[in-house]
Formats: sequence, structure tokens, C-alpha cells
Amino acid sequence: MKILHLSSVYAPQRIGGAEKVVEMLAEHSAALGHEVAVAHIAPEPAPPHQRHGVAVHPLRHRNPLWIGDSGRHPLLRQANKVATLFNVFTTADFARLLRELRPDVVHSHSMVELPPWVWQVAASQGCAVVHTLHDYDLLCIRSSLFKDGAHCVPRHTACRMFSRVKLTQHGHIHQVVGVSQAILDRHLQDGCFAQLPEASRHVIWNPVMPAPARPRAGDSGPRRFGFIGRLVPEKGLATLIEACRQLPAEGWQLRIAGRLGEQEAELRRLVEGLPVELVGYVDPAEFLATLDTLVVPSVWLEPFGLTTVEAYAAGVPVIGADTAGVAEIVGAVDPGALVPPGDAAALAALMQAVLRDGPRPLPAAARAAVLERTRPGPVAQAYDAVYRRALAQLRRAPQELARPA
Repeated sequence: MKILHLSSVYAPQRIGGAEKVVEMLAEHSAALGHEVAVAHIAPEPAPPHQRHGVAVHPLRHRNPLWIGDSGRHPLLRQANKVATLFNVFTTADFARLLRELRPDVVHSHSMVELPPWVWQVAASQGCAVVHTLHDYDLLCIRSSLFKDGAHCVPRHTACRMFSRVKLTQHGHIHQVVGVSQAILDRHLQDGCFAQLPEASRHVIWNPVMPAPARPRAGDSGPRRFGFIGRLVPEKGLATLIEACRQLPAEGWQLRIAGRLGEQEAELRRLVEGLPVELVGYVDPAEFLATLDTLVVPSVWLEPFGLTTVEAYAAGVPVIGADTAGVAEIVGAVDPGALVPPGDAAALAALMQAVLRDGPRPLPAAARAAVLERTRPGPVAQAYDAVYRRALAQLRRAPQELARPA
């Protein structure tokens, strides 16, 4: 089978977790014997090349802003989104690549940098089209359904208009996959993929590559809580810091890992007087090895929660917000470790229990089941079954059209 992944970004460039997922999926699909390629938007022209058994085809970005620069130009972000939506140049570049590669399956991922017309182009060239929902880009200009500290309910007018244009082309998709039940349900709630039968809608958790086991820090000294991720409001850092102010003055530490940018000064102000360390960008495995408990306090509809699985793989218990994908993962291992999103008092109570009783035990069977469900090999096999369904659906379509009424 010839599979072409289409992603806004691809390794070695990374903006979020989706790129890591696409990389693992592409490489493990190649290991199953498929001919796998990836097309992605790149900030500069670059030739096709091979990376770990996958043919990589960079497409130079044709939008006013490169995705990595959008944070520095907030006033241009919406204009850039509109330009991306109607970018006929990117669509034409992709069409030329399709004619060259002639894949059986086109598997699209986050559409942040991509126009929706690529689906129509792929279908018109006889490809089966599969799409994975990694974020809320089809519903929201910010891809998060979260703004000014709150969920966007109802969605803003601009987002509804933006979404309506994107969804004019989603009828060309043969199979859709959500990285959690929550993200799939949220799209169905807004009328997305209503044209697809239930058998063509799937939930496949993201693959997670467990890091080599590292020696854990000893039990002596203060309890070590940790946060790792993007240092943005929707990740719930404000809730976590508020919870920390309700803890005893001694006997604990909080380590916050993530790229420090313009928000560093404000973050340092928020944690002033607390035993909190801002460690910047670090290797996740090394960071997790220093913790007693990882805290995932997201206040948005977190689609999956990659660090949650990485923590379980490292043997680190998790306290998580009872929201979307985080709730699905933590709830499958330790439902008692879930707290209402944004509830600092409830979070502080669970953290105080760790100070009093020690880290929460990890149920071995439940932890093993989550790790098995997210192993890259089985995830690639699950997608393989989806590809075959899409191809079978594509073959059936002409026959059904030919049937007399």
C-alpha cells in the first residue's frame, strides 16, 4: 500500500505533539511493509529526502506567516488564517506531488497550515482519504475552542464562518479518526462528519514511544510535583500555582518544564515565594525521572495528553484534570486522581494527600493496558485497518453509483 501523510509540520521541526505522532505512525507503517511518504509545509525550500525509512517531501509554505512565527505577530494571525484557507498555491503544489507519487491513501493530520481543498484534490485523483483529529482546527481559528480563560461556548462568529468554509470539503473524507473519544464527539456535536456512517468513525489513541527506563530520584527529601508542556493559559498553570499556595510552606517542590518565552517574567511573578523551579525545555524522560507525581491541570478540552502516557510509562503517577482526553487516560488508570478543571481547591486536596500518604499507587493491570493501547506497533496496525476500510469504501462507491435507482 502506498500511503502519503499530509501534515502541517514534520520532524525535525516540532510545534506541538501532533508532529511527533505523525513521525511515529509513518515510521511504523513503513515497518509493516508499506511505501510511506510524508508531505509537510516547510519554512524554507528543501529537497525531498529519506528519514528513517520514510520519504519526506517538504512543501514550502505559501502563507503570509510561517506557523512558528505567528505568536510574534498576533495582529496578523487571523489574516494569516484566512489566507491559509484559500491558498490555491499550496493546493496546486500538493496536486503536483500527488500526480508524482500516486498514493493509494492520503492521510491528513492537523490542518493548521493547510487549505481544505487538499481533500478534494486527493479524492479527485482516486485516493482514499483518511483524516485524524489532533486538535480543533476545523472548528476554531485558534484550534483550541478556548479564549480569554474560558471555553468558546457558543463558538465565536468568526470561528463559525471559518469552520463553515473548511467543512465544505470534508465530504471528500472516507474515514475519520479521533485521538480520543472526546475530540471525535465534539466534532460530531457540531455536525462534522455527519455524512460518514458510524463504522467510518474511529478512536485511536496516539502512539507513545516509551523512553528507556531511567533511575528515579530517591524518596528522601520533599515531595516533587511536576508540570511539563506548553506554558499557555489553557494548560492550567494558573490553577496549579493557586493550588500550590494552599499547600504547607515546606515539604514539597514543583518543577515546571516548558519553553520559556515572553511569559517568563509573568510566570516568575506568579510563583514568587513558592518552592517552584522553572527548568525550561528539558528531555521529558530525564524530567519525569525527577518527579514523584506529574500534574496535568488542563482547563481546555485537551485532545489527548501525551505527557500523561509518558508519565505512566516512566512509572510516575498522574493527577489530572477531568477533561476530554486527559480524563480518558487518567480515568482508565486511576479515576480517583481526576479533579474538576480549574478547581484549585480540589487539586490542592489531592496534592496534600500525596504529601501525607506518598504518591498514589499505579494499578499494574490498568497501567499496562494503557501502555499497550498506545504502543506504536498496535497503533500502526489499527490505522492499517482504517486504510483498508477507506480503500474498500472507495472501490464500492463507483459500483453504488452505477446501480439503477
